[in-house]
Amino acid sequence: TNTGFAVGSTVALNEEYVRLPADLAYWGEKFAVATREHLRAKLQVDQMQARLSIEIRERLAAEGTKTTEALIGAHVEKAEEYQQARLRVIEAEVEHVRIRCLLDAVRAKREMLVSLGAQIRAEMQGDPQLREEMLGRRRAQEG
Repeated sequence: TNTGFAVGSTVALNEEYVRLPADLAYWGEKFAVATREHLRAKLQVDQMQARLSIEIRERLAAEGTKTTEALIGAHVEKAEEYQQARLRVIEAEVEHVRIRCLLDAVRAKREMLVSLGAQIRAEMQGDPQLREEMLGRRRAQEG
């Protein structure tokens, strides 16, 4: 199967090979940051839920209202600050997924480049004219 790559296209392929580690590092770092922000947002919601549960339980007890876990949970979920914290979790999760998808795309690109490089090498070994052209280009670049 012919890849359709001309000899000059291998230069572009080599540039992609060189660029790939930097892309992986860049998006890997972005993914780590997004993961941290997502986990922090979830932790903040958990801490806020615990704090609000205590405050609401104490307030309802002071009012003489019989409390149940369902009642306290409903009051917590109704609280504006809790709703805002939940929205931050959703936003952080969306960003986390977005960055993970971009990182997956770079990883897929790596696999494609490896496969394409192997296919080009196999073609070059079977085509003496292509092999000579590549050697000539390499010598000219080193030259």
